[in-house]
Amino acid sequence: MESPPRAIAAPPLVPGSRSLRAVLPESYRQGDFADRFIAGFDDALAPLITTLDCLDAYFSPRTAPEHFVTWMLSWHNTALPACVGATGRRNALLLGHQLHGLRGTAAGLDLLVRYVLGGRLELTESGGTHCAAGPDDPTLRGPGPGGARARVRVLLPSGTVASRPGVVDDLEELVGEWIPAHVRAEVTIEDDEDPLLVRGSAGGAY
Repeated sequence: MESPPRAIAAPPLVPGSRSLRAVLPESYRQGDFADRFIAGFDDALAPLITTLDCLDAYFSPRTAPEHFVTWMLSWHNTALPACVGATGRRNALLLGHQLHGLRGTAAGLDLLVRYVLGGRLELTESGGTHCAAGPDDPTLRGPGPGGARARVRVLLPSGTVASRPGVVDDLEELVGEWIPAHVRAEVTIEDDEDPLLVRGSAGGAY
């Protein structure tokens, strides 16, 4: 007469394990039936438990998946063109309150160009002030002495514009959104001729 098969001992629980075996009364852990039965639940629940354990990383700009970064940028209405790379998007999220707090100022534009686009800014403006009867006053936008004027030159790492001509239109529109209302500005996006310029705090998918 053959002897019954010997039960295989279940592996010991790892300290801190999230297995359901850890909450079973000791009496139910005798033999291998309960272990084999619960193993199926452990396999199904493991991805969910891991996600919950790492939930804070999903909402950190430095560690969040790229699609989460794009989703979180939409919370404060920061729309970036596709040519802005992952590092630039994460920087935009990290600097969100500063970017929006300084929007419409030279400092805010410099933050955008330096940390989101990975380039440098050259800004020339007329200065001065002008008084108008209302926001629709044509002197704010038309030719003449009224209104403020600015020349915004964005210099990107060498080869960026030459290799991707479509980038210029996208970035001109983006930079235009950061310029103060009623300011007539000439925006140019160019490659920086300085061979020593390297991408530092931001990088693009240009």
